[in-house]
Amino acid sequence: MMPSQTEKRRIVETAIIVGFAILFACPSLLRPDALFFPSLIKTLLVCVVAYFLNSKFLLPRFLFRNQYVGYCGCVAVVMILTLGGMMLLSAWRETTSPQEGMRIPFEWLIPLLGMFFVSTLYGYYQKERNHHDREMDLTHQSIEMEMKFLKSQINPHFLFNALNNIYALSVIKSERTPDMILKLSDMLRFTLYDSESKKVKLKREIEYIKNFIEFQKLKADTDLNIKMDSTNCNDEFMIEPMLLIPFIENSFKHGNIDNPKRGWLQVDIKTLGPILVFQVKNSLPSIAINKDVVGGIGVENVRKRLDILYPGRYEMNIETTETEFRVFMKIDTFVS
Repeated sequence: MMPSQTEKRRIVETAIIVGFAILFACPSLLRPDALFFPSLIKTLLVCVVAYFLNSKFLLPRFLFRNQYVGYCGCVAVVMILTLGGMMLLSAWRETTSPQEGMRIPFEWLIPLLGMFFVSTLYGYYQKERNHHDREMDLTHQSIEMEMKFLKSQINPHFLFNALNNIYALSVIKSERTPDMILKLSDMLRFTLYDSESKKVKLKREIEYIKNFIEFQKLKADTDLNIKMDSTNCNDEFMIEPMLLIPFIENSFKHGNIDNPKRGWLQVDIKTLGPILVFQVKNSLPSIAINKDVVGGIGVENVRKRLDILYPGRYEMNIETTETEFRVFMKIDTFVS
């Protein structure tokens, strides 16, 4: 079983204390009159006390609250008390074991100052790490809440049109009616249930895109110039749900794909090992339009999700010309 974050942090803290304590104890251990194990134990004790006193009390109580004078004063008091205690201990051992000789108390300056310095650096690192983790958690929660809200809407405009198209097919008793009902049911299932999973198979997202395009075709009087290639996709490839769909929705929302003479859409999806390559190109009208202002997760939201899900492991380029809109996205899903 993998250790938790708390357990990992404790392991790191223990390694820091033991490692630096041994390092700081080296000068005293090299003395010819020094006893190895007693010196090491006392050094470890001093370092442990200094580390936890600084990291658990002095840093959060003074330094992290910008009370620098109070922090320096407390450190000075700790140094004086520690050195004084070591001097008294050394004097007592002189009376009981004269052969050891009096230990110079200033030898403890290196372990004390060193451990205060190390624990301060690690304390600031943990503070920044915790702050970053909290920001990431808030961002995750914000995006999840936004996604849940948008998925609960299911793009009412699209649903309204889909139901109207199915009704029109039923009126003329078209043989496509049952098939389109099943497609709509599958889309609703994916939006409401499958997309709640952390990851889904890429083929499920592709099926949703194909069904979406089929319903868009129902609105047109003539065949639309739409080409989609997903033949080079691994069926078992896993991806976070609803990462590709917003770009398809965006193409129909802002493009002129329903123009039989000038409208067109090209979609290319393929996988190369753990890498997903996704490209979308569509024509644009001479005058910008906005057919549907409701629904869709949005391109910028997708970028935010990618920043969190695949930090430093994705590439997304969006280009717009007077007549064409292009999206290129490459995601490396491999986790080392």
